[in-house]
Amino acid sequence: MTEPGRTRKPAAVRRAEIMEAADTEFALKGLSGAGIEAIAARVGISHPRIVQMFGSKRDLFLQVVHAAYDGIEATFESAEPTLSALGDAYRHLLQSRPTVGLVLLQAYAAAGDAVVQESVRRRQLDLQQTITRLTGADPMQVRSFLATGLVLTVSTVLDLPERRADTEWGAWIIGRTDPPTDEP
Repeated sequence: MTEPGRTRKPAAVRRAEIMEAADTEFALKGLSGAGIEAIAARVGISHPRIVQMFGSKRDLFLQVVHAAYDGIEATFESAEPTLSALGDAYRHLLQSRPTVGLVLLQAYAAAGDAVVQESVRRRQLDLQQTITRLTGADPMQVRSFLATGLVLTVSTVLDLPERRADTEWGAWIIGRTDPPTDEP
């Protein structure tokens, strides 16, 4: 039953509000530090309602992590199919949606939980396959691209001065993985 003066929101709207609040809370505090009560307070609902809709705190955390990976994959799918263009698109994503980088780092930090580790591992491997499919990059180039992406993520979330997040630097790193040529 709704309180007088409050209208009941459709489940999809409420779910989106919870996901947005959870994204912020988990980005800032991680799986261990975030509380369902704090997420509920951000949305203005009771914490049992969140549990009813999402299950456990870990389940909600994993949905937030999956949403971050979904956003990265969608960003890559819409970019020109080169490593450089994917890197630029990722940089723009991190700058426009700051919680994405934080959620990824929180997901890695929560990998001590076996369920989280397996879920994040699966998404990371899927992301590698997406990069390979889109760009035709070999395994070494994909690993270098992901390593560069991790440096970019850390540099962006820490707002490091003179961070090396530009296209030229990313291209240099990726170029370092190309096999040597016979040309002098």
